[in-house]
Amino acid sequence: MRIAHLSDTHLMNPDAPDVEEPVAQVRLENLRAAVARVNALGPGLDAVIFTGDMAQHRAPEEYALARDLLSALIAPLYVIPGNRDCRATLRQTFTPDGYITGDGDAPILYAIDDFPVRLIGFDTQMGFERKGDIDAARLQWLDATLANAPDTPTAVLMHHPPIAVNTSNFPWQWQRDEAGPELAAVFAAHPQVKRIFAGHSHRAYSGRIGDVPVSTVPSIAVDLRLGDFPPRAEPHPIFDVHSFDTEGECMSETVVADGAAMHSAAE
Repeated sequence: MRIAHLSDTHLMNPDAPDVEEPVAQVRLENLRAAVARVNALGPGLDAVIFTGDMAQHRAPEEYALARDLLSALIAPLYVIPGNRDCRATLRQTFTPDGYITGDGDAPILYAIDDFPVRLIGFDTQMGFERKGDIDAARLQWLDATLANAPDTPTAVLMHHPPIAVNTSNFPWQWQRDEAGPELAAVFAAHPQVKRIFAGHSHRAYSGRIGDVPVSTVPSIAVDLRLGDFPPRAEPHPIFDVHSFDTEGECMSETVVADGAAMHSAAE
């Protein structure tokens, strides 16, 4: 199974007041280039995941622009909200795809059982706060949902990485320190969880929560991307492709949306 991982487009409406039109246009072009490069991966790609911060201002027009561009994807798309997203508008925009249930501003939580690796969308948004958090209801949902398929290799999609990103000026992006141990306890009880994919940090980073590898992906918005990259990659959006073998073990490749792969590393 192969998955393309996009995150953090921070789209803006170029026609909105108080928006820098050139920056807004560049971010739209970044996403358009990423979608084209994802499609160029060919029919062997099973799914595309998007781990939040699709929009910058939670405006409906921003999600309409995102939908217009993301609708060109050939592989099915699965999204979760980031701290900048409006759950209600995200839910309304992607309701035709069928996998997002619930109403209004309720957390977006889902399980996709259509592939050899199960995908769990797990919402870590906490209101208008930049930092994430989880409550008892979401933890219970995660525990129960994982318990429903104990023998199926599983990947969890989150916006906020459940580990400290030590290359960031703000390594721990959760409102409570306890969120880490709470999540670690759930994942420890479900060894079928093979990977956690996150966004938010705008950079590439990897670590572990317990025995589970965690990886973050650079922001598709190049002007917000953090970290060092080869000069030829600087103007282009970057995303990851994750390939799972029959045992659920994963190899990850970072792809530049100019058609060239930077590197691949087994994890």
